[in-house]
Amino acid sequence: MEDLAISDFGLVLLFAVLAGVLSVRLKLPPVAGLLFTGMLLGPNVFHIIESPTIEAFSQIGSIMLLFMIGVEFSITKLLSTGIRAIISSMLLIFLTFTIMHEVALLTGFDSITSLCIGSVFSISSTAIIMKILEQKKLIDRKEVPVLVAILIVEDIFAVFLLTFFSNLKSGLYVDENFLAAAIISLSILGFVYVILLRVLQKLSLILLRYQAEDTRILFSFALGIGLSVIASFLGLTPAIGAFLAGSIIAGLPNSRDFENSIRPFSHVFSSFFFLSVGMLINPVALLTSFDLTLILIGSFMAVVMLSTTLAFYLITTSGRSSVFAGLAMIPLGEFSLLIAKETIGLTEVNLVNIASLGVLITSIFCSFLVPRNEQAYLWFKSNLPSTLLSTLKDSSNYFINVISAFEPNGYFYNLLIKEVKNSLSDILLVLGLSLFYITVRSYLQFPVDLLDHTFSADMGLLAALVIIFSFPLIKLALSIKKLLGALSMIFTYTTPMTKKGSILRNILIGTVLLMLFANFYLVIEFLVLPRIFNLLSIIFGLLSIFFFWSAIRVSTIWLYISKMQPIDIMKKQILTSQDDPVSGYISPSAGLETQKKKKVSKKRKTPKNKNLR
Repeated sequence: MEDLAISDFGLVLLFAVLAGVLSVRLKLPPVAGLLFTGMLLGPNVFHIIESPTIEAFSQIGSIMLLFMIGVEFSITKLLSTGIRAIISSMLLIFLTFTIMHEVALLTGFDSITSLCIGSVFSISSTAIIMKILEQKKLIDRKEVPVLVAILIVEDIFAVFLLTFFSNLKSGLYVDENFLAAAIISLSILGFVYVILLRVLQKLSLILLRYQAEDTRILFSFALGIGLSVIASFLGLTPAIGAFLAGSIIAGLPNSRDFENSIRPFSHVFSSFFFLSVGMLINPVALLTSFDLTLILIGSFMAVVMLSTTLAFYLITTSGRSSVFAGLAMIPLGEFSLLIAKETIGLTEVNLVNIASLGVLITSIFCSFLVPRNEQAYLWFKSNLPSTLLSTLKDSSNYFINVISAFEPNGYFYNLLIKEVKNSLSDILLVLGLSLFYITVRSYLQFPVDLLDHTFSADMGLLAALVIIFSFPLIKLALSIKKLLGALSMIFTYTTPMTKKGSILRNILIGTVLLMLFANFYLVIEFLVLPRIFNLLSIIFGLLSIFFFWSAIRVSTIWLYISKMQPIDIMKKQILTSQDDPVSGYISPSAGLETQKKKKVSKKRKTPKNKNLR
């Protein structure tokens, strides 16, 4: 038995090398070669590797793969691209998940299977995309940092999905209470990130005194295996614990040293994972449902390309960059394979088969299409209606102007910081007096006589505190009113000085948003989406408040006679370069100054040309 395990290990290493050579020779991502080679090794084709060995390699490989993804995860890297990249990635996830969920329903699957299909086909591959861009010598393009930020958000979403399906598979949520599953999953992840991360960061300082490469490797593996065991004990998949362990490593002071020490091991074990997934592919089963498989894979490629192009355009106004990003995001992700494995037993079909073939096909298509992104951009530009392009550009300008107000040094960001600082003492006073009243209330349950009136002592204290509260509460209310006014100006693009014609527009928009807020549950029921999606109605409710508040402010007489001045972002429009993505956008003031300088230079050049003539 021991000799058999060693021989299996040797065969896996040999075929992994051959798969890598074959992929390089055919100019394909290594993952494609590993999946195909694994399919040949598995029990469904040549039956070279036994099932117990496959399961062991799969478990170890998935743990190491997610551990390395976690090591490369960085909150600083994510935030460096700005809030726009984060919001656009959330929009991308929502669009791909929802559309693929509906495609699955239209093809005849039940709600649980459609939920699983939507989850599997909503995530692109970080590793495959980066490898393809590196092979095609496109890794240095300015769009890549923004793509990395989007992929990081997708990885976080994938970790949540792994937690969810792990719990669902264990039978903890047989009543399909998806909201409860989401809350518990997020609570577990939040505990690990907030509590355990801080504890281990302090303990890691000891390692800095005795730093050596073997110490770093052992510490990394111990942390990864330890959290994987904890995750398994909690009823979650061990791969989630490995991802969290990698995230903790990424937050250590010497994270780069840790990453360099364990990277060679991660390449070996992640290759085992893709080989083991390939071993699960059943070509006969794929042939029997080949038409359905092609529909799902083809739909995913079209949806993710168009959704990414739209989301990227909203944050850049650059069609060229958006088309490149859309083509680059085509490969289905390694997280999709992990989620597909977690859905075994929950679905009508074997999603591992479909997802594996999806990774193979999408990788090949991405490798072929990405170098031709310029031709694709010119085709879109010449074939899309001019009205649609104009509408998209206006939407992008609106989106950028709104989101820029919330970014660091943006208008609302600075206003919020200012108001919080000014109101901090009032907030602390209100909280302190509230806690004081709650604490002493039980000791004041006795009558008090005052001016021929008898009342309870705790009620007298409450009345006194209300009088004390009145002044700080009024200040807090004024601060909230100021913030609400700023939000209404930002979202509606109107100020108190706006013409009265905007009142009707804002009322109409606010009414439509309010109707969406009130009836959003009907949309969710019609689309057969999980009930947690009802939370999205809050967005429409808040936006309706902003538009109604703006209409009230504009239509109120005293606003016209007050000394309130419209904020700067209402006068200046964000200007973005046609070729630069988010990381290279021009600030409003810089853009206006550049335009003025260009106009001045042109005026100076004109007389000289006339004199020469």
